[in-house]
Amino acid sequence: MRITSLFKKGISRLISKGYWYNNVLFPGCKKFWNYSTFNTQVINLGSTSAVNAFDYEGLNIKGANFALSQNPLLGDFSILKNYYSYLAPHSTVIISLCPFSSLSGSYDYFDDRYYTILYPSTITHFSYRRSVQVKKMRSNPLAYYPLMALFKDIWRTVFKKHAKQLNEEMMKKDALRWMADWKKEFSIEDFDDPLSLKNQDGIEDAVSIIDSIILFCKKRELRPVLVIPPVYHTLGELFTPGIRELVIDSMINKFNNKDVKFFNYMDDSEFKDDISLFLNSYFLNKKGASKFTKKVLSNLSLI
Repeated sequence: MRITSLFKKGISRLISKGYWYNNVLFPGCKKFWNYSTFNTQVINLGSTSAVNAFDYEGLNIKGANFALSQNPLLGDFSILKNYYSYLAPHSTVIISLCPFSSLSGSYDYFDDRYYTILYPSTITHFSYRRSVQVKKMRSNPLAYYPLMALFKDIWRTVFKKHAKQLNEEMMKKDALRWMADWKKEFSIEDFDDPLSLKNQDGIEDAVSIIDSIILFCKKRELRPVLVIPPVYHTLGELFTPGIRELVIDSMINKFNNKDVKFFNYMDDSEFKDDISLFLNSYFLNKKGASKFTKKVLSNLSLI
């Protein structure tokens, strides 16, 4: 009986190191489970683009990337409320935005992983039953491990994929794919048409949430900063002046806190034409993230 129990624990431990556990079931959560660095001097919030855009390794500063993939703005706010006690007095909070952050403001659904990193009071539509279930999944993943995940974990372990060598044609196709996905996600057929009432409400919600984050920071003498990371030129060129006015400027112009610094690196000349800095047309790679983080911190006089 004891041997069986030890065997199950050993298998669960192996699963917890695999792709399914860390990238499908609880993506991005492990860094919060293990975080214990007090007097952190700078953090960044944000969604998937920010996960890939910031890397504080090797810099002479205590920094942490608190972004999560597919993270709603309410998720940013909840993460800040849960983990700000690790921050040093007068530390900097980078609120990293993506080109369509404005339209995702109304997203208030928190998926299962948030039950492992947030206090119940900061989870929208919190469910105690779901919380118990998710915590069981975390502690005993073997009981929930799908067969297909086993094959994928083995494949990724034995046959680790090497990054493809990017070229301009691949980046053009990738940029078109991103734009098509965004149009589908936000039900936009033509950017020349007025935004739907739902998307207009999304912008209002985004402004309200970011204003709340900024106010939360200021009350605690933290320094909030708004940042849009760079994209490769094939994607940046798809954002015409009209589209930028619709999904970026319309939000930025509505903030109540006009004194908060805003850095738009979307078309930064140091990045947009250097394919070696990108994973795809939207995300920076590790090399790009290191360079970008250093530039942001330098512009903020933090290093």
